[in-house]
Amino acid sequence: MSGPRTRQELNEILLFNSAFFVTLAWFGSAAVVADEDGWWYELGQFALTLVGVVLVWLAWWHDSHGRSRVALQVGGGAVAILSLWVTSVHSVLF
Repeated sequence: MSGPRTRQELNEILLFNSAFFVTLAWFGSAAVVADEDGWWYELGQFALTLVGVVLVWLAWWHDSHGRSRVALQVGGGAVAILSLWVTSVHSVLF
């Protein structure tokens, strides 16, 4: 090792790990929801999941390129999509 990591490096590692595990959790939950009857659960949820995951990864990409303000804006959109997704499928998941 070349020494202790900087705060910026640690933040980038944390954000990447968060984006990775959010992706896994979201796709896992979407698979459970897709087993329910109805077009909204089978097809409509896929669009929300895909848009949300893309926004999470775009937020990580912007942050890793030093554009923290843009990353925060895109991440806020991802949180909004996740909130919409969870409120529409909470009866299936919980």
